[in-house]
Amino acid sequence: MVTPIAFGTDGWRAVVGEDFVPANIERVAQAFCDLYPQLEKTGQGIAIGYDRRNQSPEAAALFAEVVTGNGIPVLLSQDYCPTPCVSWLVKTRGLTAGVMITASHNPPKWNGIKFKESTGGAASTDFVRPIEEQIRKNDGMGKKAKRAKFEENALLTTFNGFGDYLTAIRNLIDIDLIQRQNYRVLIEPLFGAGVGFFPKLLGKAVEEMHNAHDLNFGGLHPEPIPPYVNEAMERMKKGTYSCCLITDGDADRAGAIDEKGNFVTTHEIYSLLIKHAVENKKLTGTIIKSISTTQMIDRLGKKYGCNVVTTPVGFRYISPAMKEPGVLCGGEESGGYAFPYHVPERDGVFSGLLLLELMATMKKSLGQLVADLQRDVGPTTYRRIDTHLTQDQIATARAKFETLDVPSFDGHRMVKHTTIDGHHFLFDDDAWLLFRASGTEPLVRIYAEARTQDHVDAMLAFGKKLLGL
Repeated sequence: MVTPIAFGTDGWRAVVGEDFVPANIERVAQAFCDLYPQLEKTGQGIAIGYDRRNQSPEAAALFAEVVTGNGIPVLLSQDYCPTPCVSWLVKTRGLTAGVMITASHNPPKWNGIKFKESTGGAASTDFVRPIEEQIRKNDGMGKKAKRAKFEENALLTTFNGFGDYLTAIRNLIDIDLIQRQNYRVLIEPLFGAGVGFFPKLLGKAVEEMHNAHDLNFGGLHPEPIPPYVNEAMERMKKGTYSCCLITDGDADRAGAIDEKGNFVTTHEIYSLLIKHAVENKKLTGTIIKSISTTQMIDRLGKKYGCNVVTTPVGFRYISPAMKEPGVLCGGEESGGYAFPYHVPERDGVFSGLLLLELMATMKKSLGQLVADLQRDVGPTTYRRIDTHLTQDQIATARAKFETLDVPSFDGHRMVKHTTIDGHHFLFDDDAWLLFRASGTEPLVRIYAEARTQDHVDAMLAFGKKLLGL
């Protein structure tokens, strides 16, 4: 039986050796090539990059063989690189599209394929759905992939992920200002594709942990949140470092830990980056956020006179929204932040450097900046709970979503019910509760934000009860 291939929130993901196998990679690649003539900026090359996962280099080489076998030029990474490096190449070289072999933050047994549109942004639903349909069409015809030999391939050239991409970042960040502060920065790349990039940019100012090539990611999920960053949090509590910067498996997401070992939430990071962009860099424009992102963004938008646009979860929705003129930035709860003057896509390394630049500009520690933020547009606390379920259980949960009604909670009236992605309930005290099924993993997520942790915990317990979990 042929394996169905479907693209989720951010690409196609599958377990290595089960569904992530050469035959299925060829199916995706050939379907993409069949649609290439219809793509925006068709006629240009394709950038292909890969992360440090099991079978990533092999999958990237195979994808390149199919693309060049169809007569399309390929720019292939010489080694692992961050996903935003591929996005940057597509945008600056005027390429037709980009391909990244990665499963991002998923557990080690997974791998996958992400596409980038000609803007460098994440592929939208309109981009990937025709690929799914073409796969089914090719399967029905028994069409096989065309492949060119990897060696002596005139259509194949390579790029160095540590080259022009890093030069471009240096031109956008005041590296000299950062280095004059004599920071000592701990870097936690979680064994992923961000390894080596901060040392190249900041030299001896950084100390990098978990940088070995480990296909099992040290037993961790390469996601820049606790509990996967607990070791870094403990090291930060010793007071040796100015802050810790974290990237995920393909280095498009960013996380941070302050000088005292406190985890800085993704909501706080995005809010700080917006403050830096508006107050220090004197930028303005529309702010885009996903439905699962903090109300602090809305308060900042009101303070700065910036319009705030809310999208479903995933950069496949945020990146297309960033095509509109006058967009300042886009970001979401999972740790992805994008500024279109760089690329309209998440960049964990760039985001981490922006945090350091903010610290250096304001002459304040990361902990002080977070405290200032909470005084300004808080207080807020947030937590998300993930429940792994079977596909049947997820279908049952989705059915329950449709009957959800939360007219009030703890004496506060529900003022808005948003259904663009799951069910989001906003209350009159600006607290909110969100129910949605993950688009990348077999689980149901419940999110909550409120002024106190007790309120958040009570909302989450209430949410679990509503779903019968």
